[in-house]
Amino acid sequence: MPDNKKPMINEALTLARLYWGYSQTEMAELLGMSQAMVSELERGTKSVTLDTLERYSNALNVKKSQLMFFAEEIEGEAPVRKGRLIIARKALDLLEKLRPMDTNHA
Repeated sequence: MPDNKKPMINEALTLARLYWGYSQTEMAELLGMSQAMVSELERGTKSVTLDTLERYSNALNVKKSQLMFFAEEIEGEAPVRKGRLIIARKALDLLEKLRPMDTNHA
């Protein structure tokens, strides 16, 4: 029986894009790839390669290890009804910790 579950790294990249306020089209431009590719990555129909992870890392100004850590943190959480709110809050809290420091607002 095939496992149709989307890998958490794909979910993490989706949440990171949304957190930073980019549309798929804007993210694709930053990554140097098509919007269709970003959509396929987010749906989990395309695998995230090291090159892809590097592109997201550079575009969002975070370390690849931070993106991987975030993916591991959301692993196993069931995104259903009430659980979605818990995961969203957990994801936002973690992303806030990972957000680059803005020295202009210090």
